Amino acid sequence: MEKNIANREPLTKAELNKLFWRYQLQYLYCCNLENWHGNCYAYDMAPLYRKYYDKEGQRAGMMRMMDFLNTEQTTASVLWGILVGMEEQKALGADVDDEMIRTVKSSLMGPLAGIGDSLIQATALPLLTTIAISLAGTGPYSPLGPALFIVVTPILLWVYARFLFDKGYELGKEAVSMLMGKAMEKIKVAVQLFGIIVIGALSASYVKLATPLQFAASADADPVVIQEIIDGVFPNLLGLLLVIGCWWLLAKKGLSVTKAIFGLMAAVVVLGLIGIL
Repeated sequence: MEKNIANREPLTKAELNKLFWRYQLQYLYCCNLENWHGNCYAYDMAPLYRKYYDKEGQRAGMMRMMDFLNTEQTTASVLWGILVGMEEQKALGADVDDEMIRTVKSSLMGPLAGIGDSLIQATALPLLTTIAISLAGTGPYSPLGPALFIVVTPILLWVYARFLFDKGYELGKEAVSMLMGKAMEKIKVAVQLFGIIVIGALSASYVKLATPLQFAASADADPVVIQEIIDGVFPNLLGLLLVIGCWWLLAKKGLSVTKAIFGLMAAVVVLGLIGIL
């Protein structure tokens, strides 16, 4: 059980600033392949947990944050703000359960990654890079381009991130009053369904699995391609079975993500060598 060891006082402006800059500047301090950015969120939320909880409560709070998470950092500042607001209200005594925090985090990471990658990684940064290159000149080198890029880029990104963080924090605080009683269960189900839809769409788009197996009834007959038969009945069925199999191993059998990755790599090599994949 989490134990509150501090006065039930809201986060101060200085503490909010610290949480914002800790997330912006120390986000990838402890990224790994098993839960990707989950460790980073746990590390960045540590000051909030230290303010409100004893060692046992801090440990429980960090475990909430350590679930697998993969998103675009700058745009996900709105998610960071929401989580800070929800964690604060939970610590202050509001009825916010662990599952709701985890559901919000896992459901929003996919959409925010798509928006962030398109807006920041594929648009803003290439545009700023192009401007910097043009200012550097094609003849005598000018340091103006790289200097402006180094100065302007973080300023623009941090202004954008701060706006999202502030809006997310307010939303996180307001969400607590919205998520009480029956409303909480309905919204939880809706968020979970939204997360399932996003994961399903990503799986269908990116998980591709096919087999080159074929057979012929006789030496003169045209070969029957197994993959064509499968696609005629259920397109991308093998990819779906792979996703379901991985989910079963991770969720039901407790297999770690790292073991799953290496296991898939080994299976691909072996099945590829014998001609099944």
